[in-house]
Amino acid sequence: MPYCEAADQVELYYEDFGDGLPIVFTNAGNLTHKMWMGQVAALAPEFRTITYDIRGTGASSKPRSGYTAEAAAADLCALIERLNLRQVALVAHGIGTQIAIIAADARPDLVNSMALVSGAPWFCGQRDGVTAGVASEFLAFLTARAEGGMPYAEICEEMIHTWLFRKPPKAGVVHSLLEQALTWPQFVLNSFSQSMRGLDHRERLSRFVHPSLIMHGRHDRKQLYAGAEHAARLIRHARFVTLEESAHMGQIEELVKFNYELSTFLRDVATVPSAA
Repeated sequence: MPYCEAADQVELYYEDFGDGLPIVFTNAGNLTHKMWMGQVAALAPEFRTITYDIRGTGASSKPRSGYTAEAAAADLCALIERLNLRQVALVAHGIGTQIAIIAADARPDLVNSMALVSGAPWFCGQRDGVTAGVASEFLAFLTARAEGGMPYAEICEEMIHTWLFRKPPKAGVVHSLLEQALTWPQFVLNSFSQSMRGLDHRERLSRFVHPSLIMHGRHDRKQLYAGAEHAARLIRHARFVTLEESAHMGQIEELVKFNYELSTFLRDVATVPSAA
């Protein structure tokens, strides 16, 4: 199994397929590198695809502490450097977008472009007259279930059925997502979520000069659509794509359209020199 030492006592599990422009995919909360299987299968014949599990999740190391967006962003930069990659395309989903934005802002020299999926310019709440990020109703759902004593596995299963899809997902999809979710210890999820509550990326996004793609499901109730619209306004010349038939998991619900939009974007930026 391939591992990269990203920090002291932190080894990241990763998978690396294909050749061409390197694309590094960062997973969402309660998901692992496996969430990107449909993208790797489609893109690896043309691009180099690197998927990995962020610290504390999946097959990566689970240290006693250090579950912050900043630490995970440093891990991402270390992964890029230690695999001898340069000018990568960052693709991230959900809370993974928080990590990718911090990494791209800290090390623009490592970045060729960025695609943010189901993300927002801040974690939750209202700014600039826009309510964006994680929906307050979703946070209340998690709090109520946890305080009511519902087992973590049941919370994850209900979340998959209720919050992630526009249409009811098939059993195989539910099984795959639940298996991934349970490789996130509940402590790790809680720690990451708590560390991200105050994040506000408006300045970072306004500084970003690389080609950018924003994709978001029109029907996403978990990570609000308005946040994607606002992120696209903050980033110079960002390309904005609405997934009209999707909720939070557009890379599954509209697999063909998602892969088409992402691959088209990546082809367009593959020969663009870095603006760093």
